Amino acid sequence: MRFSLPPVVAVNAGLAILLIMILILPGEGGLSSFFRRDKPLQYREQKAGIELQNAFRNVYRLTKDSVVSIRTKKSDPIVSPYHYFDYRNERLATFGSGFLIHEKGYIVTNYHVIEGAESIEVITSDGGVFPAKFVGSHERADISLLKIREGSGLKPVSFGNSDEIEVGDWAIAIGSPFGLERSFSVGVVSAKYREDLDETGQTHIQIDSMINPGSSGGPLLNIYGEVIGINRLIRSDTGRNSGIGFAIPMNYAKKIIQLIQENKGRTIRPATLGVMATVPLSDHRKALGIPNGWTGVLVYDIEAGSSAEASGIKRYDFILEANGLPVKNINDLRGQVGIVGLGGKLKLRIYRDKTLQELVVRLVQK
Repeated sequence: MRFSLPPVVAVNAGLAILLIMILILPGEGGLSSFFRRDKPLQYREQKAGIELQNAFRNVYRLTKDSVVSIRTKKSDPIVSPYHYFDYRNERLATFGSGFLIHEKGYIVTNYHVIEGAESIEVITSDGGVFPAKFVGSHERADISLLKIREGSGLKPVSFGNSDEIEVGDWAIAIGSPFGLERSFSVGVVSAKYREDLDETGQTHIQIDSMINPGSSGGPLLNIYGEVIGINRLIRSDTGRNSGIGFAIPMNYAKKIIQLIQENKGRTIRPATLGVMATVPLSDHRKALGIPNGWTGVLVYDIEAGSSAEASGIKRYDFILEANGLPVKNINDLRGQVGIVGLGGKLKLRIYRDKTLQELVVRLVQK
């Protein structure tokens, strides 16, 4: 039986074929000419932007295999709203970020990322998942050190000098906001030194790079791909990024990391010295014989039962140095107490009765 198309179908098929040929065949009227068009803006017109774009690409290529996602699990009791005493433990997963600092598998993150975790896993750039061992933490500084086995394929980061940054410098963040691994965000340094943001009292770098929950613990990079900070927190009414983020300066963080390594297996808890002190007025200096050129803080009261009282600090002691560093104000002294932590020793250089003395204070629980 011979098969033939109805005339209307044949005509429509022919028109469709003709239209397709017009669109795809070379020529001014075809779609192929649309796809062959030159770029709207040429390289010479966009040279500066393209070079900057390539600079960002270079930073990402350099550091993407140094940054990890950190997945923690801990059990939380889930209580039934309908049945009294009906509850169960459920293992909840949370995400954060971190980065490799040594080829032996040492990874830095925030303390609050792993706080209370029953298990910690590190997810690398190639999708590998490694169990992480807890090395130690510093609670007040909000820094933790983890370790995974060697041979993970990660590359250690390079460190920059966080004291040399300036407002307006590029601030590049890599992390896992909302669990989205190795998200890359570019902004600038908004302020170099922000103090008293929270109970730690430590100095932070303020940035406008996009960091969100899950970015904590990831590196803050400069335009050279060097780590200049550890992304830590945001300031927002909604809990989402509002353009104000904060990172722990890397020069400070390196001191904390060294202290954690010296106290392996411990979480260094916050401590207090137990003194009330202030920068002395000229009348105080004159009465106590403190030279005008000296910087420090004057102790005017001591808490009963505190570390200061137990170690022999007295009223009107003038503290010049703590752990070998000059004390210009009470924040400098508080910062050194915070670094040493509970159970540590604070070495003070003081001026008492017109003589210089050395004093070692053991920071104990009051």
